[in-house]
Amino acid sequence: MVYDVWRGRSPRMAEGASSDSMALVPLDADEEAAILSLEDFESYSSTPSPDSLELAESILQRLKPADRHEMGQLVFQKAVASGVLLMAVALFWWLTVTVFAGELGSSDAVDSLIFSLNFKTVAALVPILVFFATVLMKMSRERSQPWPGLLAGAMLILALFLSIEPIGHLTFGDAPVVLLLHSARLLVLGVMVHYCASMFLDALLLRWVRDLLSSFPVDISPLGGAPAEGQAEEEASSA
Repeated sequence: MVYDVWRGRSPRMAEGASSDSMALVPLDADEEAAILSLEDFESYSSTPSPDSLELAESILQRLKPADRHEMGQLVFQKAVASGVLLMAVALFWWLTVTVFAGELGSSDAVDSLIFSLNFKTVAALVPILVFFATVLMKMSRERSQPWPGLLAGAMLILALFLSIEPIGHLTFGDAPVVLLLHSARLLVLGVMVHYCASMFLDALLLRWVRDLLSSFPVDISPLGGAPAEGQAEEEASSA
């Protein structure tokens, strides 16, 4: 599905589009003369900026909800999944880094080459780096800004280096084999934190788009095809 922000576009311009394409359209899009531009929002307490509309379009293109109901379901699903992963990260870190640290060989860990950080500090730093890198990647992608993406890439490389550094000590030095467990723990923590942050940020962005649709006279509608299910039911009831 392709989403398009409705800015001064007449429904006639949507003719010929594929039936599974979607758009942000006026709520009264059935009227042939309906055109929505920023001037149509003057009666509202606040008006959406072009950047806000473009951001909403980017979010819809990536997550592809069919209608407002599915958008709400996506918010719920992603929020719950991120909460599950968040608790999994907390329990995994607590059990493997503190409770069973001795059994997993944390006392044999070699200090990092970066500032001589010990394993416990590295195990806390890697999830933090991955979290902020994920936030910056989202910002760079949704707002088409290069600098957040640059910082995100640098943070990810640093987190990856800290995660595989124990394998490097094992390969090029006289380190115990248990260091493989150190790298495995750090990689698992990084991956879980990335998906946890990514899903929660998607839930926040979808909620923001849903609030935008509720606050202004725009909605999700097919381009040149059959109306959405909710709109079809409303037309049937009005008939």
